[in-house]
Amino acid sequence: MFTRGCQYVAARSQPLDLLKSHFSDHRYEDAVGNLCGERFEFVHFAGAQSLRQVFDAVKFFMTNVEINISERLGHTTVREDCNGMDEATSIPNCRLVSETNDGVTFEMNSVAFAEYFEHREEFDGRPCAVMVADSVDVDDLYPYNPSERVRRDASVAIVFTEVKRRRRTGNAAESDDEELVVVMQRAAFSKVYCSELEVADASAMDALQEGVSNWGDVMVQTIRGFIQAL
Repeated sequence: MFTRGCQYVAARSQPLDLLKSHFSDHRYEDAVGNLCGERFEFVHFAGAQSLRQVFDAVKFFMTNVEINISERLGHTTVREDCNGMDEATSIPNCRLVSETNDGVTFEMNSVAFAEYFEHREEFDGRPCAVMVADSVDVDDLYPYNPSERVRRDASVAIVFTEVKRRRRTGNAAESDDEELVVVMQRAAFSKVYCSELEVADASAMDALQEGVSNWGDVMVQTIRGFIQAL
């Protein structure tokens, strides 16, 4: 998963300037009515002490994802099952059940891995932190429950790298000073499955698709808060 994720992000980023803002978002309905989305973006974390600090913030977010989502979005979110976390590399398989402000309950079953690399060929041999996640298609122990919940899948590849830029002070005398910026390159693919449930408001399904983007925004907010708190 790491290799494929790094290769994809590197290919998407190759013609782009990492210090420039970038955001693309494509949404569509597939042939069977599932709501799909593709998102690729750069996010800059100025003020970070190091790449490892941001990596620690990512692991903090994922370990407490249900709390972060509940607090910031107001969606009651619980983790129904979760394996223990390996501090060295992986973030556990977990099942999340969340209720939106429209009263729609959805479920996600995913597995994610995160690792800090001192060297990756895809990024010119530089250090980077990588997080990849994918949905679980079939879980015999904890099967999906389409009669009560909407299924939402997400596949994500995120790469964090360090870059240097001139410090933005507005003072010409300090124009040669440099600052560290950690750049997040994030690719995300989402799918909200056509539901067996009778959803009273059709816009509620659109809100579920938007929620995938909102969860990504919560991740960014959590990382920024983690950095500022230290």
